[in-house]
Amino acid sequence: MRYKALNFKVKESPHFDFYTYLKNDSLLTRFMQEGELWYELHQQVFRDTFLRKNPLILYNNHPDFQQTTAIGGEISLGTGGVTEALKNRVVMPIMLINNQTRHVLGHELVHAFQYHTLIEGDSTKLENIGNLPLWMVEGMAEYLSIGKKDAFTAMWMRDAYLNKDIPSLRDLTESNKYFPYRYGQAFWAYIGSTYGDTVIVPFFKNTAKYGYQTAIKYTFGYDEATLSNLWRTSIENAYKSLLTDTAQVPKGKVIINNKNGGNMNVSPTISPDGKYVAFLSEKELFSIDLFLADARTGKIIRKLGSTQSNSHIDDFSYIESAGSFSNDSKKFAYSVFSQGKSKLLIIDVDKGKTLSLEAMGDIGEFSNIAWSPDGNTIAFSGLKNGYSDIYLYNLNTKKITQLTNDQYSDYHPSFSRDGKKLVFSTDRLSLESGYEGVDIPLGLAIIDLTTKEIQKIDIFPNANNLNPQFSADDSQLYFLSNRDGFRNLYRYTFDSGKIERMTDYFTGISGITEYSPALSVSANDDILYSYYRAQKYTIYNAKPSDFSPVEVSSNDVNFDAALLPPPQSLGVDVINSNLKNYNIFQRVAKSTIKPIPYQPKFQLDYLQGSGVGVAVNSRYGAGLASGIQGIFSDILGRNQLFAGLAINGEIYDFGGQFAYINQKGRITWGASISHIPFMSGLMSYGYETINGNTYYTENTDIIRTFQDQIDAFAAYPISRTTRVELGGAFAHYSYRVDRYSNYYDPNTLYYYGSDKRKLSNEEASATYGGNFNSFTLQQLNAAFVGDNSFFGVAAPLSGYRYRLSAEKYFGDFSFMGYTVDLRKYQRIKPVTLAARAYTYMRVGSGEDQLYPLYIGYPFLIRGYESASFYNNNSNATQGGFDVNQLMGSRIAVVNLEARLPFTGPEKLAAIKSGLLFSDLNVFFDAGLAWSAGDKIAFKKEPDLIETQTNDDGSKVNIYEKVPALSAGISLRVNLFGYFVLEPYYAIPFNRKDIKFGTFGLNFAPGW
Repeated sequence: MRYKALNFKVKESPHFDFYTYLKNDSLLTRFMQEGELWYELHQQVFRDTFLRKNPLILYNNHPDFQQTTAIGGEISLGTGGVTEALKNRVVMPIMLINNQTRHVLGHELVHAFQYHTLIEGDSTKLENIGNLPLWMVEGMAEYLSIGKKDAFTAMWMRDAYLNKDIPSLRDLTESNKYFPYRYGQAFWAYIGSTYGDTVIVPFFKNTAKYGYQTAIKYTFGYDEATLSNLWRTSIENAYKSLLTDTAQVPKGKVIINNKNGGNMNVSPTISPDGKYVAFLSEKELFSIDLFLADARTGKIIRKLGSTQSNSHIDDFSYIESAGSFSNDSKKFAYSVFSQGKSKLLIIDVDKGKTLSLEAMGDIGEFSNIAWSPDGNTIAFSGLKNGYSDIYLYNLNTKKITQLTNDQYSDYHPSFSRDGKKLVFSTDRLSLESGYEGVDIPLGLAIIDLTTKEIQKIDIFPNANNLNPQFSADDSQLYFLSNRDGFRNLYRYTFDSGKIERMTDYFTGISGITEYSPALSVSANDDILYSYYRAQKYTIYNAKPSDFSPVEVSSNDVNFDAALLPPPQSLGVDVINSNLKNYNIFQRVAKSTIKPIPYQPKFQLDYLQGSGVGVAVNSRYGAGLASGIQGIFSDILGRNQLFAGLAINGEIYDFGGQFAYINQKGRITWGASISHIPFMSGLMSYGYETINGNTYYTENTDIIRTFQDQIDAFAAYPISRTTRVELGGAFAHYSYRVDRYSNYYDPNTLYYYGSDKRKLSNEEASATYGGNFNSFTLQQLNAAFVGDNSFFGVAAPLSGYRYRLSAEKYFGDFSFMGYTVDLRKYQRIKPVTLAARAYTYMRVGSGEDQLYPLYIGYPFLIRGYESASFYNNNSNATQGGFDVNQLMGSRIAVVNLEARLPFTGPEKLAAIKSGLLFSDLNVFFDAGLAWSAGDKIAFKKEPDLIETQTNDDGSKVNIYEKVPALSAGISLRVNLFGYFVLEPYYAIPFNRKDIKFGTFGLNFAPGW
């Protein structure tokens, strides 16, 4: 969804074309220079050169990035950037922290080299990407942009060692348990340190060619199991000496874990009175929600906020942000994404009611809320025009005050208890010190709110000192630091300058990322923190007396424990040497960066063929089956062209469509033109006299309906869950009926031969009733659509969906079409109760003159497919209920299901499985098809109303229309994300042609 149209400009550097609307020229120049530097560093590893300039699309902030049209599909909150293959576009936002922006740029440009190397390599091509495991692709990008010195990834690896859960390469490839970025980075660090960085790209290419198992043998000379064991041994040897306390019992009392919360309980915030804790969790599986709990017992009180229940919230800023309680602990403020920007959400703690939802002017993204002790002011870290600064928002006057205004990243603000100062994390110390490494560490600083003077706290140089919080009496400062390669809690005393390490954890105190808030201190010195262990985040509540402080020096910094195993590098060390000296490398001259005109550069995005099939010597003559479709777009993806061609039979069965879609603004609009043939067939038997001879004939009629259509459409999204659609079309329909006949002697069934002929419209009309004359239809349509559902493995499991639409048809026929489609999914763990009420009606003088609607399709009512009516030669055999009961110009369907996630992810499904994803369903279906003037009766069997005599003397029985009912059981299976297959067993209560139920197969995800 796009909330605004962005005016992109283009600048070029020696190897890149930068597309951006950022108005901060100095920042953009620095960013482009860093892009060129990353190109130089990655080129040393890949030994590859871009012959054409690589496109890089830069957004001002993450909310704008989530609206990109360059990449199809949803951009999640946790996506830092994307690189797509065909155009090799790098798409990313400016991040809230300078170091993140630098890292994402370096990471994505690794992908650009990966794609370029494979697509334009001598022995590889785009299809070879499918041979590369995700951990290898993403881990390589992490290693080349971070290196082996990474305290955060080292914490994950120590956790794997502590819990005896070091994966093999097969585990990384076949299981979803292990995060590919962290484990992949650790693996490549092992390869680079053991065999040298020069082996990385050859191993990567061999994997693309042959798969990772064969590539290991080809590159290293031994199998996957051996390499996995060597890697595991390296991790064990590196961390064995560091583990001094195998018990690892965290300090304080556990209040939120995976028993009363989820596996990921993050961003904890304690109320000033120490009574409440607010935290984010995936406790209810389908979304990250905001919960309120008792800070002493951990008892969940209520859900404070949810994207599912609040349509104004697109997402909670859960990755690297925390909220804040008001001074009286009665309100809670948080940063959420809404309508294309960050907004301040304030909630009533007692009632869970939203009190306000406000944007902060032109600050597109902000996070880490801090509420002042006097209750009048809220502080936050905001991103504006590329710079991350501290802002104040006055709740009474609605005035925004900018406290800092510079190129430095200022983060995690927190008020002193007297409200006179703000402490925050900042990279001004490392940037001013001339630090040479690629990372930009965050130190601590305090700003006086009266004088605006900034005082730097110069401790633990080149370490990340994060999440600072004042003690109850403002005499001390609690914060998190990785100064020794671990992630622990520290305390700084202002008067004496004394620094104490409060915890000594082998894993660490951490949120989802290194910059995620993981610490909160109340006005009573209740210390809340999230502890990382066994890939889970648990929240503890402790008092200062629960800890055993150890005094450390302000310069006591040692990152040996932050090095990914093995500690020593035995081979050629290109990557880490370059990253260690990142800021020493010379940047390209500013004169090489210059503006150029924007050009659309339409290129292929997607191309898919369906293969080729040829039929010869068949009774229907020669035939051809093939199809191809492609999508083209400009460089920003704002203008899309779709073209599709297909044939399935003879030349008459050739069809195609061409469409244009414009996605530049909030309204998506477009037009298409198409020629589409629809084919059906019927068989008949009878007697025919030719030249005085009577033959028994076996006829097959191929009925083709040709639709030639021009249409236009537009969609306006009101929110991420609701939109309005408008459209119009002009269509011409025509028919062709070809009859293939076999002739037999009526007595001996001796075969005389066959022929093919085209039936005239008059002959076809006489055979089938109605007429086969061509006609035209014009159409206008409007719809109101809503969807906030959460999809499980094969069907929605929570939320709602609806569609209300009306269509006006005029031309040779005139009628209205109405659709009401209402769906509700109520999850009662572990089952979801799903209900659908659906109707489509043609209303008007021409409603019965088109092909009738049919409710026996398995995606409407199961157990009534037309092909399953075995003995439908007369109404008498059915007691009046036959296939005609399922057809009409109006249909209504009601479906009820109980859905149990059967096999799949552990937290969701009844049976854990990493390969088979399925839902087990019990269903009840009911439907009614009727036309204007039909008599409807709500009973099992229809009664005979009358018998009509046709012009040819034949008689037709007219019955009541009754609902078709069925019940049964089905299993929906998600086949590797390509499609959903639903075998089912249904008992159709109205049918008499079968004694028991009927089996069927549906190719569709659950409604």
